[in-house]
Amino acid sequence: MKKVLFLGFTLVLCLLSTSCTGSGKGAPENGNGAEKVLKDTVKSDSVLSEMALAIERQVVLERVKCIYGLIKEETTYLGGNVDNDWLDKAFCTKAWNKLLMAVRRKEFQTNSLFFEVNRWTMAYDTNLVRFDEFEVADCYIGPNNEKTAAVNFTVYDPDSYTPVRVELVYEDGQWKIDNFLHLKYMLNLRESMYQYLDHDLAYLI
Repeated sequence: MKKVLFLGFTLVLCLLSTSCTGSGKGAPENGNGAEKVLKDTVKSDSVLSEMALAIERQVVLERVKCIYGLIKEETTYLGGNVDNDWLDKAFCTKAWNKLLMAVRRKEFQTNSLFFEVNRWTMAYDTNLVRFDEFEVADCYIGPNNEKTAAVNFTVYDPDSYTPVRVELVYEDGQWKIDNFLHLKYMLNLRESMYQYLDHDLAYLI
């Protein structure tokens, strides 16, 4: 990942150097020349934005692969008994963890159970799964440098496979997971949690 970032930033610096060199020439003799310089500047900005987005997509991809590589190691070593709430605290957003605590609070107060399938693997036998086919489905960098992304991948168990998506937000200098989606059954876990809470904000306090 460091090599990708280094190469990306090197290309950005080269583009900036080229732009500066071109602007150091004599002033254009007519309006057509000025218009050409303006178009070249806009084009360069577009190229830089596309390059920044391409670099960010690679960062997101490696981040998700790293997270699920760790989950695979932990579930294999512990026989599927990994602490899911610990994973949420380590790799999910503050908003997600606040929602999770609200769900836990209602589970305790109503003696009910929300989570039936492991949200990190979307499977029951979590020590027998593997993760593959990671692909960035979406990546966005906003005008105020807000960043969101989505990564699709597949969970394989001995008898079947499950297409999954995680949605991410850039928070506190890291990409963090903000939602889980089961694409086979079109299950949006964040929305399902709100429905479980009956959209009652009292649980979120």
